[in-house]
Amino acid sequence: MSTITPIACSSAPRTNPYRLFAALAMAGALAFSFALPGVASASEGGFRHNVLMRGQVLEKEDQALVVCVGQADGAQVGQVLDVIRHKRRIRHSRAGGPRYRRENVGQVRIVELFDGHYAEAEVISGSPKVNDTVELVRP
Repeated sequence: MSTITPIACSSAPRTNPYRLFAALAMAGALAFSFALPGVASASEGGFRHNVLMRGQVLEKEDQALVVCVGQADGAQVGQVLDVIRHKRRIRHSRAGGPRYRRENVGQVRIVELFDGHYAEAEVISGSPKVNDTVELVRP
């Protein structure tokens, strides 16, 4: 008489413990890379200023704006900047492509540089809003 030894079967997928460790390590490194720039101020030119904030309209009061461009970015008093608004497309093609489009919403002129990273600008045309982006007008 033969005896049959039952084999444990599980429908759960097998997971590699190293894969979980790698995913947690990657998430921690990513979180650290975004937390560290918060420690450095914009005057030190950290990641947050150089990548995330560069060109952003930070404040608007009447026809005056505070923009995140300064001497360190090559800005000069009298320069004219285009104001760009990024708008989400209502529908994007199934073939792919960008989900956002750039819309030129006006122009501003730099009237004062605060430091290496910030400037005051006056509205020349259009209706810029906070969180729009300014770019140097290229000839």
